[in-house]
Amino acid sequence: MSSACMPERTTLRLPPKISELSASKRNLAASGVMLVIFLFAIDATIVSTAMPTIVAKLGGLELYSWVFSIYMLTSALTTPLFGKLSDLYSRRRLMLIGIGIFIIGSMFCGAAQSMEALVLFRAIQGLGGGAIYALSFIVVGVLYSAQERAKMQGIISGIWGIASILGPLAGGIIVENWSWRWAFFVNLPITAVAIALIIVGLKESDVERHAHKLDIAGTCTLLVALLLLFYALSHSADSRQAMDLELAMLVALACAILVLFYFIERRAAEPVLPLDLFRLTPFRTSMIIATLAAMGVFGAISYLPLYLQGVTGLTASRAGMILLFVSVAWTAGSLLAGQALNRAGYRLVAIAGMALLTVGYSLLVGFWSVLNVPRIAISGILIGIGMGMANLTTLVAVQNSVPHRRIGVATSTVMLFRTFGGAFAVSLMGTVLLNRMQSGITQLAGSVPSRVLEKLAHPQNLLEPTARLEIPPELLRKMTAILGNGIWYAFATALVLMIAGVAMSFSMAPTTPQDAHAPTLE
Repeated sequence: MSSACMPERTTLRLPPKISELSASKRNLAASGVMLVIFLFAIDATIVSTAMPTIVAKLGGLELYSWVFSIYMLTSALTTPLFGKLSDLYSRRRLMLIGIGIFIIGSMFCGAAQSMEALVLFRAIQGLGGGAIYALSFIVVGVLYSAQERAKMQGIISGIWGIASILGPLAGGIIVENWSWRWAFFVNLPITAVAIALIIVGLKESDVERHAHKLDIAGTCTLLVALLLLFYALSHSADSRQAMDLELAMLVALACAILVLFYFIERRAAEPVLPLDLFRLTPFRTSMIIATLAAMGVFGAISYLPLYLQGVTGLTASRAGMILLFVSVAWTAGSLLAGQALNRAGYRLVAIAGMALLTVGYSLLVGFWSVLNVPRIAISGILIGIGMGMANLTTLVAVQNSVPHRRIGVATSTVMLFRTFGGAFAVSLMGTVLLNRMQSGITQLAGSVPSRVLEKLAHPQNLLEPTARLEIPPELLRKMTAILGNGIWYAFATALVLMIAGVAMSFSMAPTTPQDAHAPTLE
């Protein structure tokens, strides 16, 4: 047979063997990754602090929530995409591309002249944010051995706690002493240092193999499905309204596209989300536990402040302190898991994490009649520690349960499942809450004008101190009781999910990271 008839053999550079780097190079690269994670984590809290000033300058109050929602949407879209690409191409190059997109978005955000422009530029920033978020954990996963991953991933996760403390403080200083635009421009010097560390430390050896056809059809269908799904869930969560027919139809359409995605992936030569990974029991179990744990912590983050402000009448700043406790506890749980995994194994740490989440919700549900701020703070701390432990355990278990060449897509998949779990839980709990509120408000019909009840049916109208002063005391007492009853049912729903998480944790392997060996997948 002539050479002209032979199929052309193309080559593709494999991701680097960066685990072979010297200790000094690994530490430089890890330091750059820590800066990137710090940047990603602190950005949200700085922007949150600066948003009231931004709205005062640019207007567009009706787009307030979209500054955060669009960032979450676009970052969720790029997480699986860059996770897959990291298994095919240079991780260093992809990290630099992600940082570049993030910086371009940050510069445009800082230069925005209208709220509409800011929302658009936050979408660009989110594309880069999702890339660097996924790649940071992927790079750490391949920089270190299976035995070292638990400790290093715990340290990386600990960056979130530092950011949660420094973010509001930094945001306040920036707004008070400089322009709000520096809430975005401050990213530039931090990323400059991170880029230098990554370029110097993350050296890659070139390996060649036969190229596979990229899964364009699978990528497009997955991105469209995720866009529809996260839009519907985030819109329902941000507006704290039960999912209406239009949003339900979007979810149904997203599910139909996911079914199409499943059949595409079964035939794809190089699937963007390899379905054979789900045949691995540690991978499959970790996905479920990670999703349930995310449901627990994001449900608490969303509805504890609502209870504190809407029922007890605390100010937003005091209610926000509970979230600080949750964030710091999350960090402590991650660090604790990083130390415990090599001694106790995946199963015990996962059970402990989900059990703490369950106890945290049990305190909220079981002691509702005597609930006060200290008890809520204790519950939040338990939920945060539990999430940190479950989060790190599932991440390390996933990275240690797949072949080295699949670490990127496996890591991004568990992160995607966590994001979906959080968004779904907030929407589900919100639907339960509003349905219970509607039932309680119906009982007040006749004694209160319908236009007043219509206004008070939205939970956010009970959050503002000035709005609460305009409500007659007797009606306010009834409305806060109705809101509190709805939140109780929302927390009870989350408690059932956490109990399911405890049961699922017993399916985790009792092994430790030292016992890890890469499975063979055909």
